[in-house]
Amino acid sequence: MIAVSLGRRGVLPALALVAALLVAGCAEPGPTPQALVTGSTADTPSRVAAAIYAGALRGAGAQVSDEHPVGTDAELLGKLDDRSLDLMPAWSGELLGQLDPGTTALSAEDVYAQLNKALPQGVSAGDVTSVANKPLVFVAESLATSAGVDELAECARLPAGLPLVTIDEPTPEIAAALSAAGCAFAPPQQLDPQAAVAEVAAGRAAGLFPPLPVVADDSGLQGLADTGDVLRAEDLVPVFRTASLSRGLFQAMNKVAGELTTADLTTMSREVDGGAEISTVAQRWLGEHSL
Repeated sequence: MIAVSLGRRGVLPALALVAALLVAGCAEPGPTPQALVTGSTADTPSRVAAAIYAGALRGAGAQVSDEHPVGTDAELLGKLDDRSLDLMPAWSGELLGQLDPGTTALSAEDVYAQLNKALPQGVSAGDVTSVANKPLVFVAESLATSAGVDELAECARLPAGLPLVTIDEPTPEIAAALSAAGCAFAPPQQLDPQAAVAEVAAGRAAGLFPPLPVVADDSGLQGLADTGDVLRAEDLVPVFRTASLSRGLFQAMNKVAGELTTADLTTMSREVDGGAEISTVAQRWLGEHSL
């Protein structure tokens, strides 16, 4: 029992003190904020991008778990749905193709707009980065010069029946798009990255490669620009559980889009493939960009 003075001047302060003590005694501690979980696919660029986003969120004051689920896009979307994952980096066109196989979107703008519509309820896409991983047709610089070819729309100028080497088997949609653009290649042949690049650099074949991180700047290869959107855009975009990010964290996530470039992610991915720690590489980049 709390003794309260009943002096005229002490009644109201005393009652206020009693009320405060009672409220304090009955109040329950608030919930502890849960650490955010970021995940990625198994490829190096995706893992590095996830580390970049995790670091940007930490820099904005978020608790980010050391747990890092790795899986396919479909598996990671399932984890977003069951709330065991909060953010994953994804390639816009690849993810849209899985969610909406019948899509006809090709340009970066159309792909992004349709991706946001196709994502499950409660899941959103953040700002698109300038990191592009659209497959490109590469030829030797000497062959591009002799054939007068700079763009994919000029593919018909290349020798008919030129062998096409790939790292991954192209989808029927990509094969059809190349044919429609006038590319008269021989049926594609899969090789390991080093052998494929060597064949193209020697002028013996064209190559269909994602530029990240396969083709080095000094490889002697020239990518044919796809200014006409022959192939679907593949831009790096963060996909996140909408309810998991506050406004401040949402803004921090989207700051990455204004800084991260294809060259940045290519360089970091090569460093990691060469043995560097992902956390070290990502933290250095975040520091350089004040994130």
